[in-house]
Amino acid sequence: MSEDAGKADPLMQAAARLEAAVERLAEALGADLAERAARAAADGSDGAADMVPRTEVAALADRLDTTINRLRGALAEELRRAEGE
Repeated sequence: MSEDAGKADPLMQAAARLEAAVERLAEALGADLAERAARAAADGSDGAADMVPRTEVAALADRLDTTINRLRGALAEELRRAEGE
């Protein structure tokens, strides 16, 4: 598939948007964790009270995994159809 075709393909655009969103989440998480660590160091606490509950993070990760798997399935189906044409 050419690069131009990928730009027009809605599934490829969705994959690119999902990848970009994951990158932004990773950057935001890194910045937030650094800020929390700096705050904890400044006030002498361990910062544990400010952390996001693990169950919420696990639930978000599960939803993201499900979305990624659905997108992979849709991409695979689209590729199978494109090869059949």
